[in-house]
Amino acid sequence: MAVRVVTDSSADLPSDIANNADITVIPCNVVIDDVSYKDGVDITPDEFYQRLATSSRLPTTAQPSVADFQAVYQNLLDEGHTVVSIHVSGKLSGTVNAAEQARAALSDPAAVEIVDSQLASISLGLVSLAASKRAEEGVTIAQLAQQVRDQLPRTDCMFALDTLEYLQKGGRIGRAQAFLGAILSVKPILKLQDGEAYPLERSRNMDRALRRLAELVRGQAPLTQLAVVYSTESQRAQDLRKQLGDLMPEKEIIIARFGSTLGTYVGPKAFGVALTSVS
Repeated sequence: MAVRVVTDSSADLPSDIANNADITVIPCNVVIDDVSYKDGVDITPDEFYQRLATSSRLPTTAQPSVADFQAVYQNLLDEGHTVVSIHVSGKLSGTVNAAEQARAALSDPAAVEIVDSQLASISLGLVSLAASKRAEEGVTIAQLAQQVRDQLPRTDCMFALDTLEYLQKGGRIGRAQAFLGAILSVKPILKLQDGEAYPLERSRNMDRALRRLAELVRGQAPLTQLAVVYSTESQRAQDLRKQLGDLMPEKEIIIARFGSTLGTYVGPKAFGVALTSVS
């Protein structure tokens, strides 16, 4: 028996990292031209961004179904495990609500703890990864859930977007709407705050935006976790990781990619950094 960690595909965890950590990732859904795909299962990021560029309509997303959650939970419970299920912000998705409904339908709901991370993308991934490492220490479900909640205030996520178009059309712009009147060439830097996109500042071009992201990360050092995430430009993501190599060994800085769930809202040429600070 052990406590197992479950998250959803909006965590953007690279599959090899999730598999090695025994994290169960439930795929979210993306609908492109009236066809539904399971994020990371039926459609790869490369395929998604190609479709995003050519589709006449913006894709839409949907949380995993209650049945999807219930099947995963029941399988883990049947194996003798308990579950801490950590998910994308409830202000951005109905995923937490679906998880709660599935939990309520179980014969032993107390065997599953659900956490609304108020995060998204690889920041959610970092929290899930830290939880999986703590689970190996033999903690109880209650202890692990509390440790996850204690980590959340120390975990941050900031994004530099090429455009706000996708966030606006997808209805997830939140407080970042304050930037909508900006000159088109300005690159917005946003952060996740209180579970939604929040305007931080603007840079005149993406090179400056990436340098600014690095500065903002350094301002929160020392760190226990660090990740870089991108949508379409892998080399610039690698360059950003090198810039941050003074904060921790470069090999410990995770490189992730926005999957189709988050890619629907951040669009191409987007970048992000996620971190967990010591205090």
